[in-house]
Formats: sequence, C-alpha cells, structure tokens
Amino acid sequence: MAIRSPMDAAGSLSVELSATIRRLAGDTRRQSPLTLEDVRGDLQQGGLEWSRNGELLYPQDRTSLLIELDGLIAQYGGSASALDFLNRRNESGG
Repeated sequence: MAIRSPMDAAGSLSVELSATIRRLAGDTRRQSPLTLEDVRGDLQQGGLEWSRNGELLYPQDRTSLLIELDGLIAQYGGSASALDFLNRRNESGG
C-alpha cells in the first residue's frame, strides 16, 4: 500500500528521526516552520547526535537517518513540514 500523506508516513519514522524532528521543533530561536530540508541540513552538520536512549549515534547511524529522510524528501519535497511526519501517537508516551 502506498503512503498517501505525511500522517500515513508518521508510523514508519524511526525513533531517532522522530526525536531529531522534535528536538529541532523545540528550538525557540526558530522563526520559520521546520521543513524536511531543515532537518536534513541539521543532520549534515556533523555535530554529536544522541539517540532517544542517550546513546551516541555514529556516522553510519547518521547516514541511515539521512537515507530515511531523503526518501521522505523524494516523496513529499524538501519544503514539506517536518512536524507533519511525527508519530502523534507516541508524542505523549515518550
């Protein structure tokens, strides 16, 4: 079955990509809506990244997130709202 909307894709996001989107969305300095390209740019910066479980993500983990994100960008475009892809069912449950 083909994914039709960002909300359909939300259930298939990795925990790490969801956490990255939440972290970026929580940045109070952000003045524009968070897009998928914004998330990709952050992942490419090369700073230390931590998983939801507090583990350091290694370069191959970051590459995996970029591949996952590139698939979303290919399907929905880089200007798509990143927040639309969050798995709303897991936001309150952690």
